[in-house]
Amino acid sequence: MSETSRYPEIIVGALLVNPQGQILVARYSKITGRYAIPGGHVEYGETAAQALVRELEEETGLTPTGFRLLQVSERIRPPLYKDGRHHLVYLDFVVDEWRGALQLDGVELSAGKWLRPQDALTLPLTYTTRRLVEYYIEVGSNGPARYRPDDGEGG
Repeated sequence: MSETSRYPEIIVGALLVNPQGQILVARYSKITGRYAIPGGHVEYGETAAQALVRELEEETGLTPTGFRLLQVSERIRPPLYKDGRHHLVYLDFVVDEWRGALQLDGVELSAGKWLRPQDALTLPLTYTTRRLVEYYIEVGSNGPARYRPDDGEGG
């Protein structure tokens, strides 16, 4: 695909928050040595909410029943993502209600940890996960949704 025929890709992310206020992060196979939240691409004909449900079921075995948008952000040509030539639009949701038992897929996500958000920041998180967790710490589960453009930093 030539540079001029590329389109932005939409990604949903799920910041799972348990009743103790801990968040789930897991080893992310696509960026070695990094932790991330569950999520993935929105498929053609699928709403963002449908993609969030599908991705969580695929990667964690959980079916979200309560969630809200927390952040919209972008990465243009993120150097650590595939060939570094993508434009990604992230729709990140706080998910605080779900059905099912956690069972990571072991393919995209493994070695999951429930941590206080502040403790999660001590791990090597992906750049977008780190920015989301920092915002969540700042505003909490019911904070206003925001748009955050690409700042040209991070991996």
